[in-house]
Amino acid sequence: MTASVDAKVLPPFNGPIEIGLRALTLLSEAFPSAYSLQRMVVSDYLLVHSDDLPDGPPGLHPKTPHRGGELLVRRAVLEQGLMLYQSRGLLERHYTETGLMFAATERTAAFLDALSSDYAAQLRERAAWLVSLFGEMSDSELLKIANSQVGEWGAEFSMESVLKVEDAEWQ
Repeated sequence: MTASVDAKVLPPFNGPIEIGLRALTLLSEAFPSAYSLQRMVVSDYLLVHSDDLPDGPPGLHPKTPHRGGELLVRRAVLEQGLMLYQSRGLLERHYTETGLMFAATERTAAFLDALSSDYAAQLRERAAWLVSLFGEMSDSELLKIANSQVGEWGAEFSMESVLKVEDAEWQ
């Protein structure tokens, strides 16, 4: 007899559960501040690729070629993750003059305290670092930094592959 498998399987990596958890961690660290979706897209990238910033801690995820493109595909999955954790009472939405904002709830920190993996601990460290670095910065200032750096994030792999091809041709 085989076990029944749910027809809708969520991806284990960079799916709504993981990206939502990263957003939850960031918002918990920023509590009681609320963040826009756009700010969280950029922040999520910086949480996992913290070593893309000067003097940033080691990244949680490996440096992959063209990783700056990740910023373009995170938004929809992040929204799904936020709705998932909101449905569990761990996040709340606030409608403000500047748009839709998300914030942690009183229950968020206790939920995160129950997580004991190394990844969760490192994620909390990166979130504290990120909030201390950019917490007082406006969304537009943070977006300027991201826009100025996005071409650089992951670009070192492009030059490296060009150099390897040229080296191979000389042999």
